[in-house]
Amino acid sequence: MMTTLATRVLGLALVTPSAALLPAVLPSQRAPALEPAERAALHARFDPTLGSLRAGIVDVRASFGPYERAELTAAQARDTSLAALRAGSEPTSEQWTWIAIGAAIVLLIILL
Repeated sequence: MMTTLATRVLGLALVTPSAALLPAVLPSQRAPALEPAERAALHARFDPTLGSLRAGIVDVRASFGPYERAELTAAQARDTSLAALRAGSEPTSEQWTWIAIGAAIVLLIILL
């Protein structure tokens, strides 16, 4: 009986991720096309200032001033873990969570 239970749990563990991704693979229903009058009404409401909010527009950010640079340097000198996190050499708390979940799954597979 334990063999069939372990087989069922393993089968569910293998099938569940693919079943969860199924809605992403299936084609979604498309919205009906707009009538010409509706399209004209939408075009009449066009605001040229919205052009800066469209995708692909690069917003040039202001560069750091000397005060901000001094503050960042002081913060990095006080806390060395900031440099480790920026360099990617130290896992974040979210990565530790995923590592723990992975270890639990491996432990569960070994026990079964």
